[in-house]
Amino acid sequence: MMEYNRPDSLTLFEMPLPPKRFLAIGAHALSERMLQLISALALRQHVTVLDCGNRSNMYAVAKLIRPYTPDPVSVMNNIRLSRAFTCYQVLAMIQATAKYPLNEPLVLLDLLATFLDEDVELKDSQRLLTHSLNLLTQLSHQVPVVISTRQIPVIAENRIVLLEQLKASVDICWEEPLPLPTSQELQLALF
Repeated sequence: MMEYNRPDSLTLFEMPLPPKRFLAIGAHALSERMLQLISALALRQHVTVLDCGNRSNMYAVAKLIRPYTPDPVSVMNNIRLSRAFTCYQVLAMIQATAKYPLNEPLVLLDLLATFLDEDVELKDSQRLLTHSLNLLTQLSHQVPVVISTRQIPVIAENRIVLLEQLKASVDICWEEPLPLPTSQELQLALF
C-alpha cells in the first residue's frame, strides 16, 4: 500500500529511514534535496548511490558535510557512487548491487532518465524497468531504497506509463508541488 507524504513538509522523508521503497518526484529529480539526503546519510553510515541521470555533484555534497565533521574525507568515503548512461546500464548496476547483501541505504538519482531514451523501444524500457523494480523490491526488504525522478516531459508523454509503473512499485511517494503560474502567465493578452 502506497503512502503519500504531504508536499508541504520540510523534509522529504523522516530519518532514520526504515527498509522500504521511497520515491521523490520533482523538477530536476530534486537534485539538491537528494544531495542533502546523501550528505545526511553519509554523515551516519555508508550509502550506495546509483546515478541514473548524471545528477550527482559530489562537490556539493562535500560542501554540505563540511560544517558537520572535522574529517570530510572519511565521510565522503562513506559514499559508493556508480553512474549509468543507458537503461541497460541501470539494470546492470542494480543487478550488481543486488548480488551481495547490502547493509546501507541505496539511493537512485533520476531513475527514469535513461528509460525515456527514444532509441529504446517502449516495450523494452518497460521490461527493463520491471526487472529493475523487482530487484529494488528485494533490496528494500534489507535496506531503505530511495528513488528520485522527475515528471515525464511533454516530449516523452507516451512513456508516462513508466512513471505510473514506478509509483505503483513504491511504499512511500513524495511529489513536489507544481509551481504556481506567474502573474504574467495569468494575464490575458490584450491584442
